[in-house]
Amino acid sequence: MAGLLRDHSSVLVGNRYVTQSISNRFGSHALSPHLPNPLFTLMKKLFLVASLLLSACQTAYHVAGQQSNRLTVDAAVRADSSTTSWLAPYKQGLDRSMNEPLLTLTERLEKRAPESALDDLLADALLVQAAQRYGKPIDVSHLNYGGIRSGLPSGAVTTGNIFEVMPFDNQLVVLTLSGTDLMRFLNHFASHDDALVIGGARVSIQNKAIRTATLTNGRSIVPDQTYTVAMSDYIANGGGDADFLKTITQRDNVNYLIRDALIDYFRQQGKAGNPLTPQIDGRITLD
Repeated sequence: MAGLLRDHSSVLVGNRYVTQSISNRFGSHALSPHLPNPLFTLMKKLFLVASLLLSACQTAYHVAGQQSNRLTVDAAVRADSSTTSWLAPYKQGLDRSMNEPLLTLTERLEKRAPESALDDLLADALLVQAAQRYGKPIDVSHLNYGGIRSGLPSGAVTTGNIFEVMPFDNQLVVLTLSGTDLMRFLNHFASHDDALVIGGARVSIQNKAIRTATLTNGRSIVPDQTYTVAMSDYIANGGGDADFLKTITQRDNVNYLIRDALIDYFRQQGKAGNPLTPQIDGRITLD
């Protein structure tokens, strides 16, 4: 009987049932386990059409109006005690880290083009720390002028202050440049409002172009010789319109945040216990 129900169907004609093979009406493939049943396919199509018709009949809603109020969040807003309690242990840990004193400055430092004591201090810090972490000498260090976001206060300089100066998680990258590429690199940033923040080199700029350039480690910049330059991954990957750096194949990702390099340097300098008085050394001159 099961086989009969699967293979045949009966229809009432007059007062008699006439049985006919499903395979005769729909073809021999109608019950094939590998091909769709035509009756099932037809039902799916009908269901889809019905769904579309029903959705088309739904009412479309439109915004009739809106109201808004400005809520001022200031000292007058009372803190939620439960939220404050929940955050307390995290805040205490963060405060301990951010308030760590690193060293003492005798005066406030601000960035300034073409050169400032802050620019020189940060570039020299990167030059020293990059060489330590890289394990090889570094000829030139470079910081993106626009990436220096704050100055440093007079008095105690904390970890939090370095986060304010360098808030971005830029990684240290060392590129090996030919002398020709190094001069192109220096000229590129000298042309941007003379905003060149470098360590390990002294340059003179005339009409937004490098007139002379020498390295402070005694090396001369020779076109076909190579030089190691420490910079952020942002610049190494073409940031600051330095697209030509994308083609430099000899590059080393040091896995060291620029910000951490500065923190480590300041911490080391602070161990001596003597206040620091950075000075402009004239590494950038305008002719």
